[in-house]
Amino acid sequence: MCAEDATFSIGRLADLTGVPATALRYYDDRGLVRPIAREAGRRRYDDTAITQVGVVLVLRDAGFTLAEIGQLVNGEHWHDLATRKLEELDALATRVQVARTALEHALACPHGDPSECPTFWSVVDARVHGRSLAEAHSH
Repeated sequence: MCAEDATFSIGRLADLTGVPATALRYYDDRGLVRPIAREAGRRRYDDTAITQVGVVLVLRDAGFTLAEIGQLVNGEHWHDLATRKLEELDALATRVQVARTALEHALACPHGDPSECPTFWSVVDARVHGRSLAEAHSH
């Protein structure tokens, strides 16, 4: 930006980043992206705000919640949060794979309709009795 345009509005930041102004206000409230000044009560940003929004977007895309991103930008140890996030993603990946397997089996079921399949009902019974879908489906 040129010197006379050293700061810009939240609307301009929204245009530059593709993030709605409502989200940018929320990011400000959470301490994730801060204006450098206020003029007549309106937020004013500089080029560093674009980078701050980029950091939020990348971390959100990597699976971090806004609360976790707040911890990171406020000095929480990166390694600890990233390790916990990897554990969460591993657990999610396992749940997704179990669900895929169950659905693939249901689609291949010779009965055509899960409500007519004895295997489906045995899985339902196992779940009701405390086994996970993976355990119930493997029996």
